[in-house]
Amino acid sequence: MYERSRGDAFQQENLLARLDRIPINGTILLLVGLLGLTWILEAFDIGIISPVLLLLRKTWHLTPSQIGVIGSAGTLGIVIGLLPAGRVADKVGRKKTLVGGIIVFSAFTFLASFSRGVDELVVFRFIAGVGQGAVFPVPYLLLSELINKRWRGTAVGLSNALLGFSYGLNTLAGALIIGTIPDAEAWRVLLMLGGATILITPLIILYLPESPRFSLKVGDFEKVQKFVEKLEDESGLPHDESLVDPSALRVLEVTAKRRISIADLFRKPYLGRCFVAYTALLSPFVVFYVITIYGPSILHRMGASQADSLYYTSGLLFTTVITTVIAGSVGDRISRRKGLVIIMGVAALSTVALGHHMPEFAVICAAAITWGFVYAGFPLAKLYMAEQFPTRLRAQGVMLGESVTRFLGGVVLVYLFPIMQSQLPSSSVFTILAILTAAFIVPIGLFGFQTSGRSVEETGTDLEQYGAGVEGS
Repeated sequence: MYERSRGDAFQQENLLARLDRIPINGTILLLVGLLGLTWILEAFDIGIISPVLLLLRKTWHLTPSQIGVIGSAGTLGIVIGLLPAGRVADKVGRKKTLVGGIIVFSAFTFLASFSRGVDELVVFRFIAGVGQGAVFPVPYLLLSELINKRWRGTAVGLSNALLGFSYGLNTLAGALIIGTIPDAEAWRVLLMLGGATILITPLIILYLPESPRFSLKVGDFEKVQKFVEKLEDESGLPHDESLVDPSALRVLEVTAKRRISIADLFRKPYLGRCFVAYTALLSPFVVFYVITIYGPSILHRMGASQADSLYYTSGLLFTTVITTVIAGSVGDRISRRKGLVIIMGVAALSTVALGHHMPEFAVICAAAITWGFVYAGFPLAKLYMAEQFPTRLRAQGVMLGESVTRFLGGVVLVYLFPIMQSQLPSSSVFTILAILTAAFIVPIGLFGFQTSGRSVEETGTDLEQYGAGVEGS
């Protein structure tokens, strides 16, 4: 890894300080849009298993255990793929990791459409998940390392809002296909559509830049300088080569020669930070995978027809676009910590209500709040997690967090949910989910610290160690 002299540290901080003052201009919006499009297509691929399961349940006469295995196979692949992807992203770059992952998951989703049985479908979904594991956290990394500190949460919220839109698209596609194409073939068409994601790769290669912070870490000052100057020219800002953030410069100088490895995640201060950030991310994941993969099945069991359950789920997912955008803005204004505690507290309460027998209007309200607030928790939880680590450790720290939380929420709970539903009353099942959602948000409420409005150099370093202090929130 490239090592910096004092002069290099000043030059690096000058470029970062200038990057952190860039307003939201046309180029930034293009980058946010590209990353949002990546999320749309990957989320479409991940969520496509929801209508596929609804169709295969009767076509293949699936048992609860088989449903759980198929539903969790992709997420297990994500968990496995996340672990090496973090190291790869920290070594070869965010952009190359993103492109490679897209190619893998698109190809194997398409191949899954030719599955002749449960075993083949599970294998293809697992390998596709490995590719998705390399992709999903990268947009959060790029946004946290590209967007200025005042608008970072809002930008992530805008991009993340497209996830709900995309999940809504795949259930809507399922609703439109049902009745038009026989169920025995409709699920294959849906998987073929998921494989079309590969068409985005030329756009990523041509228009998405590498993270400036990663480029600086490997010594590519000239590339970053040209990129920053381009943004400054577009925004009418001078090329101020004397501008620095003193506290961030101090961090860079003190840590310039410090060796950082994944083992640091298991030492102070990052061990505690991992625990707080990972439990905060696990809170929305408890309910997220259940409603994303089994949403149509839940509504179908509550009395909706097969097609209507898909239409209702699409409507609920489309509403999450609004709540997620608002959540990102809230995180910039009142802090990720406070916003996340409030949002997930409401989500836990609505999850309890969702499991009880209620009038139709009350069910719709409970479902809208649950879907809306669970999805709204992600931009705050994921951005908070990305802000906990230095650049050379950020991808590995984020990938490990994604891996742990997705395994517990997307593999364990997704496998157990249909089995629990077959053995317990719905009220008990959803109460358990609500308790877990609330419990996992407690650590950030008690021990989390303020990250909004600060550079990732400050938040990603143990500031108390260098006399800068950590401001509570």
